[in-house]
Amino acid sequence: MDPVSQMRASLLPILQVWEQELRRDFPDVTTNMYDHSVGALTDWNGHVVGIDCLLKQAAPTSPDNLALEVSLRHLHKAPSLDSADVVWGHPSGYVEASVLPAYVAFSSDHLAELVKRLPELFTALKQAIRQGRPSRDPDIVKPI
Repeated sequence: MDPVSQMRASLLPILQVWEQELRRDFPDVTTNMYDHSVGALTDWNGHVVGIDCLLKQAAPTSPDNLALEVSLRHLHKAPSLDSADVVWGHPSGYVEASVLPAYVAFSSDHLAELVKRLPELFTALKQAIRQGRPSRDPDIVKPI
């Protein structure tokens, strides 16, 4: 199975359950799952899956968008897991949590380790939604 299919099969069922939980627990947040190619016409040639959250009650000076996202890159030559983060949108771009300190070569073992660590990102996502703004305190990243 190719890396994108493996990532989808491993992550999408988990993200679907979590999206429903977010909708139930945070009625003032609009959620949207995404699953699409990125940079197909460039050297990046990747794929990304995630849950996007729009905070309807965000302060005017804070970002109103937050995402839990996992991405692949270089699918056409040396596929790698590029990122697995909880990140705020514009204008912040602040990374609340990450379980990859840098990209790692794609393998079934690395993907399985990422899946084990995914709940850490979901916890960070819910905490960030509750606080309603970037924390500015970087989490310690533990490599896979």
